[in-house]
Amino acid sequence: MNKYKVADTVLTILVFLIAAALLTAGIVFTVKWLSSHEEPENRAYESVKIYEPDQIPSIVAVNKERTLAVYFNALQPFSGMDVICRSGDQSRLEISLYEFDTDYLTTLSGKKISDVVFSDYGDGSSLAVSFGTLGAGEYLAVFSSDRTAEINCSYYQSQTADNSVVVYDNGELLLNCVPYMSVIFDKTSENGYYFG
Repeated sequence: MNKYKVADTVLTILVFLIAAALLTAGIVFTVKWLSSHEEPENRAYESVKIYEPDQIPSIVAVNKERTLAVYFNALQPFSGMDVICRSGDQSRLEISLYEFDTDYLTTLSGKKISDVVFSDYGDGSSLAVSFGTLGAGEYLAVFSSDRTAEINCSYYQSQTADNSVVVYDNGELLLNCVPYMSVIFDKTSENGYYFG
């Protein structure tokens, strides 16, 4: 047998054995994690729309010179958000979350809890943002971009809007407005209230 063929055969067997070992280790880890992992009690992942579906939206064009921010007071622990923003080519949207502190500017000078960047995503895609479980409290979600390409985010005029959710356009408060956004809560509210 040719010595090169022997070397190829040995190499192929070695690669196969390494791949099998990695696969086995992955399966063992997954089984151990699944058997030891416990979901928090009563977790329901309740997706709660902030907006009113029958309203006609207004648009804020987010780019490197303009940001949109949403303050909300969550009455239940939550673990994510779902937003829809329209974009074109070369777009880049950063969604940052802060614990709200006193006012808009003070909050932005604090530490980010989390941020995620979406680049060149499909126009009108639903963008799911996961934070891990965060406690009830006041938060500020900021939508920004470092590019000139515009990303169109929507908000709605609302007759029932209160101070539990407010929208900022470049730091300016938009009265009686709610964002085109859902918050993913970790359990169903007993009284039906998620913001307050």
